[in-house]
Amino acid sequence: MVKRNSSLGVLISTLVFFFAGLWLVLEGKALLESQEILKGILVILGGFMSIMGAFRFRIQKFFDRWRG
Repeated sequence: MVKRNSSLGVLISTLVFFFAGLWLVLEGKALLESQEILKGILVILGGFMSIMGAFRFRIQKFFDRWRG
């Protein structure tokens, strides 16, 4: 894997992925509490995917090591 120089744009997008994911998870929880089950599950799933996007470089590094 090629070493990346971290830039301001990468930092901003990582923070946006992370905090948007947290917000979506909390909104999904509120939807579940208001008996909107399917919508709540989908919003929470989107939130977890966004949080995973915040850790995209670490996930890539893990898979690069796993593949050899």
